[in-house]
Amino acid sequence: MESEKQLIAQVKIGNIQAFQELVDTYSHKLYSAAYRILGDRAHAEDCIQEVFLKIYRKIDSFDDRSKFSTWLYSITVNTAIDMQRSMARHQHTQPLETSVIEKTESKHQETPEAEHWQRDLSKLTQKALAELSEDLRMAFLLKHFDGRSIEEISQILEINPNTVKNRIFRAVNQLKKLMSLNLSVSEVIPYE
Repeated sequence: MESEKQLIAQVKIGNIQAFQELVDTYSHKLYSAAYRILGDRAHAEDCIQEVFLKIYRKIDSFDDRSKFSTWLYSITVNTAIDMQRSMARHQHTQPLETSVIEKTESKHQETPEAEHWQRDLSKLTQKALAELSEDLRMAFLLKHFDGRSIEEISQILEINPNTVKNRIFRAVNQLKKLMSLNLSVSEVIPYE
């Protein structure tokens, strides 16, 4: 594989093979990011196709002093958010973050009670995340589900790092409130 800078230079002059190599290199990571936002495989695939079209058309606007993966990720996140907004307008509902279920479900559940409790917690977590505003939800998901740094989130969302910290702080506080309103002590700690 050529170096990333060489590939980008080749894509900028119209080399289709170089572009295909970039697609092969980044498609899985970008798909994962789109899926986390959209919560649907088909929508995530559509999003990634749109993302790579945008990348191909906008490759000349990429500043070589920037990190290429951050530029790609920011295009992906913005495209997925736009798709989510569009779908929400058409369906009058926002899709739930299904990645939350994947993060909260345990692979080794021992009792039916534990399974039931885990399902309820997953649903509650999904519901609470869906109730956050889009800006808070995105900052929270990028930090806690995607493991991005404050600086990376700042670049992706094109906002000040202090704003990122504030949004994450507010998201955590709102999630705590939403979760505590819907859980009693017996639901939080399953009894045996």
